[in-house]
Amino acid sequence: MRSALEGLEGVENAEVSLEKKNAIVVFDSAKVSLDQMKQAVKKAGYGVSSASAIEPYKQSAVDSTGAEKSADQAVGYRKLAVGELVKLINDPDVTLINVHIPYAGEIPGTELFIPFNRIKENKDKLPRAKKAKIILYCRSGYMSKVAFYTLTDLGYTNVYDVPGGMNAWRQAGKQLLSRDR
Repeated sequence: MRSALEGLEGVENAEVSLEKKNAIVVFDSAKVSLDQMKQAVKKAGYGVSSASAIEPYKQSAVDSTGAEKSADQAVGYRKLAVGELVKLINDPDVTLINVHIPYAGEIPGTELFIPFNRIKENKDKLPRAKKAKIILYCRSGYMSKVAFYTLTDLGYTNVYDVPGGMNAWRQAGKQLLSRDR
């Protein structure tokens, strides 16, 4: 299923879990609609029991002067490079969260595992202080960016994303850990 879906125009990522009998497909809604994606899944020989589109962020916003800004500029999207993450991993004031689903490994020092699309349902696991330093990552960067916007919507003000996530970590010559999950 994964290879069938990743070959479609607009599909950015397909994560398939055969044991859980589900898949998460990240796609560019400017290139393919949710209905088209459902049809593609059916054409690949799989059923669709439920499907939803997550609109993680607006493409642009207007500031107080009326000037258009990117959504990233509007909310203060912050990136953290792997080299900077290495320096912060052992900092007790930092909460490192893996938001990737399904589980695909982890960066050493990870404290929490919260699926990117279940942040609000798991807010009791998050630091109570809205100014707490939170660093998010996933496998490639998309899911952590979605989680970033969810956390800022919840009022967190010191959130960072690691673009490239675990892929960038490995490219920097670092090892991932793997646990039975």
